[in-house]
This record gives sequence, structure tokens and C-alpha cells, in this order.
Amino acid sequence: MDQMRAKMQEEKTLLSVTYKAVYEYESVVLLNDNIVKIVPYPSGNQRLIHEEVGTEPEGHKVRFTDSFGNINYRIKVTEQHTSLVISSQSKVEVRRVPMVDCVLPCRIGEERYLFSSDLIDVDFFSEIGTKVRRSSHTLDELIRNVVSLVRERMEYEPGSTYIDTEASKSFKIGKGVCQDFAHVTIGILRASGVPARYVMGLVDKNPKVTHAWVEFLSPAGWVPIDPTRGILYDIGYVKFAVGRDYNDTPPIKGSFISSGKGRLSRLEVKVDAE
Repeated sequence: MDQMRAKMQEEKTLLSVTYKAVYEYESVVLLNDNIVKIVPYPSGNQRLIHEEVGTEPEGHKVRFTDSFGNINYRIKVTEQHTSLVISSQSKVEVRRVPMVDCVLPCRIGEERYLFSSDLIDVDFFSEIGTKVRRSSHTLDELIRNVVSLVRERMEYEPGSTYIDTEASKSFKIGKGVCQDFAHVTIGILRASGVPARYVMGLVDKNPKVTHAWVEFLSPAGWVPIDPTRGILYDIGYVKFAVGRDYNDTPPIKGSFISSGKGRLSRLEVKVDAE
């Protein structure tokens, strides 16, 4: 146990994180009201050192933490504009969490991450979850079996699903993006009795957009896996938000008042080791 603690203390990385989204509008915007989750998650395997969130034009900011522990900023921009920049600059220390195995059934809690949510119907995956559970002796075996199954049954295909596509549908068509791989993996894990949650953030090397992955509860706490890339445990990504599914974690969600349409014209994200 002492060796494990020492290893956990050693495997820390200080990262500088940048997020910048630029929106363009066809007509003048009178009011822009957004809730953003673009600051690193401040607990568990991450220690938030610095955060700065803002918009151009400037708006009225209110910071709050939701029930999942995510840092949220609600920003209202009342100055008339035809473009909006939402950005954040952060520094965070990320610790890699080791996988601590256990013989099933492991005695771990967090019941709210065992049930169905908006986009994940656990009952749909009950038969698969039961089969995986019966064929696995340890938690590690179960995790590996689930990730292998998902990667065998799912094909990565951008444009095949939407942000509100349910896990059952993406699993049926066998296609999707990182969000869908995460949702399906979570559905099977929950159906097999393992608490699992959705994670949104940035990969630790050359990110181009936000990414979705999964954390499951183990005797060592929440451990990350990336079913889209087939990476288990040893992950140093920067998480912005966690929740039951995507609906709890969008980086930017809001509304605006204008006679024209708006679009995201540019997204810049960056993760640098200090």
C-alpha cells in the first residue's frame, strides 16, 4: 500500500490548458446567455491551480459548482455583437490513477452511476451486462471484456450520430464517435454492476476538439478508460466535467436573441506540459 501511495505521488504532471470557442452570427445579437464547463475538474486525480474564464464582448459572470462537482460559469453578454469569443486559461496538476483490481463483486458505492440516465438505458444492456459479468472473475477482466466488446461492435464514423443520440441506438447501428463509444461502454458497465460515469475534456497531447471517455469506480477510486482509443487505466487526460452522460457535461450550452442564425466558426484547444 505504501508503494502504491508513493507511485501515485510521483506520477503527477502540471499542465497549462487553453480553450477558445469563436461564434459568428448572421445578425446582431442582443443577448447571449451561456453556461460553460471549460475549467478542469477540481478534485479526484486533478488539482486545479489557476482558472480564468471570459468572453469578448465581456459579460456578467457567475461561478458555481454543480452536484457532480463540475465548475460552471454562467455568462450573460448584453452588449450588442455579431461575434462572441468564449475562452479559458487554466493550470492543473493531473495525477495518473493506478488500477487496483478486486474479485467480483467488488464492494463499491456511488449508486447514481449505476442507473439509467437521459441517454443511457441500462435495461437495454442488461442481457449483455449479465453475460459479461458471468464471464469475468475480477474487475480488471470485466473492464477489458467490456472495452473489447464495444470496440468489436462499434465503428468510429463521424456524422453517423448526433449529440442527443441514445446509447441503445448507436449500439444498434454499430457506429458513432467518442461520445457514443463512451455511452455504450457506460451502459454495459452499469448493467454489469460497475458504477461508471461520462467524462468530457481534452487529451493530453495535441488535442483538436474536446474528447469523451469513461471513468469507473474501483477500490482506488475513479479510474479512466478510453474505449474509443482502446486505452485502459494509464491516462493523463484533462477532464473538464463528469456526469451521468453527455447531457450533464456539454462545454458550452446556452441561447441568444437575434433575428439570424449563429454557428461555431472556430475552436482552439491546447494542452502543454509545464
